[in-house]
Amino acid sequence: VHFPEIGTTAANDKTGDHTALAEKEVTLTDTVAYKGLAAGKTYTLTGILMDRETGKAITVDGKKVTSEAEFTPEKSEGTVELHFTFDGSALAGKTVVAFESLKYEKTEIAVHADIEDEDQSVHFPEIGTTAVNDKTGTHTAFAEKEAALTDTVSYKNLEVGKTYKVTGTLMDRETGKAITIDGDKVMAETEFTPEKSEGSVELHFTFDGSALAGKTVVAFESVSEEDHEIAVHADIEDEDQTVYIPEIGTTALGQDTEDHIEK
Repeated sequence: VHFPEIGTTAANDKTGDHTALAEKEVTLTDTVAYKGLAAGKTYTLTGILMDRETGKAITVDGKKVTSEAEFTPEKSEGTVELHFTFDGSALAGKTVVAFESLKYEKTEIAVHADIEDEDQSVHFPEIGTTAVNDKTGTHTAFAEKEAALTDTVSYKNLEVGKTYKVTGTLMDRETGKAITIDGDKVMAETEFTPEKSEGSVELHFTFDGSALAGKTVVAFESVSEEDHEIAVHADIEDEDQTVYIPEIGTTALGQDTEDHIEK
């Protein structure tokens, strides 16, 4: 009598680890290790993605995210892969956990369903930002030669102890394009290693803002791990990411003549 056992490791195909960008097309590979199977018999392995926070199945357009594979082992021990491809654009801030079930002739003979198992988990980080002018401490700045903005990037669902890079770019709200000074984009970058999964890090932009009177600039941010983008915040209408650089113009008229000549 065989008593099968399975264990799993789920990873994002792009990064090869347990972190993924919340994007339109996400592919996760769940490598299922088994032992105690009968060589030469056909088994069915089924996987389903779960939301760690709610304990319920992840759904996309009302459908659960599942995967299934049939295999016939040549030995009692080995591995088989399940591939999940789905729209993950709404999963920022979520942690998904792969649950697996092994069946023989429609009878379940092994299961691995531990919502806290990090090996079965993939994290989708989320970031949010607040950009302010250093002099005013607000979302308003003067168009001056040495302008300085600080962008505080809050994050959650990062892995403790890993090194990440956050990159910021200042955008022109009117055109939707990057602000350029002497042909170069206005950018800032820093590396950090979180001690907790949630926290914040600052980006500092220093640039010649003398030609930006009348502009509204918006800070876009991206977090990457080993050159793989894992989180992005790029909302051109987000007021928290926005700094206004006012412009004024004047017209002086004579009180009696109401034109530029006074008696």
